[in-house]
Amino acid sequence: MAIDTLTVTLLTTVLGSPGIRKLFTSIAKSRIAELTSLKKDNPDADEVLTVLQGADLIGADRLGEKFYVTARGLKVARDLENLPLS
Repeated sequence: MAIDTLTVTLLTTVLGSPGIRKLFTSIAKSRIAELTSLKKDNPDADEVLTVLQGADLIGADRLGEKFYVTARGLKVARDLENLPLS
C-alpha cells in the first residue's frame, strides 16, 4: 500500500520525533486517552498535544482532559503501522 503525501509530510515534520510519535500512537491505539495518563509517560505532553492538535491528528474534549484521534489521525496511524520505523 502506498503512503500518501500528507502522511509523508506529517512523518517528516510533526511526527519526526520518536517521543511525539510514541505519544500519538498511544492515543491512536486507545482511541481516547486521559491527560493525566499521557503526562505520566511524557513530561512534555502539553506541548506535544498542542502540536498534534495543530496538525489535526488528535482532538480534545471541551475541558482538555481527554484526547481522541481524529479521522486524519486514524489514517496516519494506519500508515505508521505499515512502516518499518524504529
